[in-house]
Amino acid sequence: MPLPGIGVAPAAGSLYNELSAVMRRAFVPRLFVQIYFGSPFLFYMTGNAQRAAGGLNQITVPMQGQSMVQGQFTGYGGGFNSPVITPGIQNGQWNLAYWVVPVPLPFGETVLQATDREISLLKARMNDVFAVTRQNMARLSFTNNASNPLFPNSMQDAFDDGTNFPTYGGISRTAAGNSAFKGQYINLGSGTFNLGTVGFTRSTMSTLLAYVTNNAGGEAPTFVVMSPGDYATLNKDFIGNEQQVVYPGMSGAGSKDIEIRSSFPNLIVSGVPIFADHFVPQGNVFGVNVKYTAMYLSEDAAFDFSGFYSLVPLGQIGQQGVVVVGYDYVSAKSSSGFWGYNLSASSASF
Repeated sequence: MPLPGIGVAPAAGSLYNELSAVMRRAFVPRLFVQIYFGSPFLFYMTGNAQRAAGGLNQITVPMQGQSMVQGQFTGYGGGFNSPVITPGIQNGQWNLAYWVVPVPLPFGETVLQATDREISLLKARMNDVFAVTRQNMARLSFTNNASNPLFPNSMQDAFDDGTNFPTYGGISRTAAGNSAFKGQYINLGSGTFNLGTVGFTRSTMSTLLAYVTNNAGGEAPTFVVMSPGDYATLNKDFIGNEQQVVYPGMSGAGSKDIEIRSSFPNLIVSGVPIFADHFVPQGNVFGVNVKYTAMYLSEDAAFDFSGFYSLVPLGQIGQQGVVVVGYDYVSAKSSSGFWGYNLSASSASF
């Protein structure tokens, strides 16, 4: 509604009503969305997604959990014991989760917006389909989704050690001989790290990464992601040690005429990039090795739109379509990454 009595607009009354009847409002022909958050984690994982197709289990990964042969030393005669056949391979199996967004196109909207529209409701709705899908996928990336079998797996069960998710991909992490299928579920508030009160620093993060790399067989995570509050706590340790040198008369980064950039959009510790994501729960930290952990995206339902279909057979003039995406997060080696928890006491609360 137009607002009377502000600026040059007259107060509410007959004069204002006359102006309202003969004038239209100035209008910015763009829609500015007030909600939704970006997710660097989802952007990275989607950009490196693997293809998945049909089958009872759309993702089946053979995984070796113990040695299949035995070695021994020999002497001058070269003798050795006969080999023993030891099964060591199990299949990890996952089904894709399918997310659908129905899109309505009612008759009245089609007629009224055929001409003289400033903002296309259909275009706005289709943009919102992507945004709603992205928000849901990002949110579920770091939550416990086990209570709903229709939901995808997340980084929590990917890197749990059996405490919260005793079974992963159909394989029991707690069964005898299956310890290799456990992830690294690390209490950062006590024990080895005790970061619940001091928070992350470059030194403690370096110690954590060395610990994780050692337990992963010598391979460091590809990246580490945490909440903005936890990230700010770590970033503060970097900012306190910044040094910025300006050389008068020089051009380039050392010039007094060049702006100095302080703080960091991401951090590097022991060669591992660390960044913040709005959707990571406060107090939780995840390290991911993308050699073994990936998003699997259905080649038959990769953000596909059905097109619009008439609702006339249902006794209604209008149309309806649906967007479908099938995906899941899978780690073929849970020990390659980690899930750190219990850090929130020391971090900024955003």
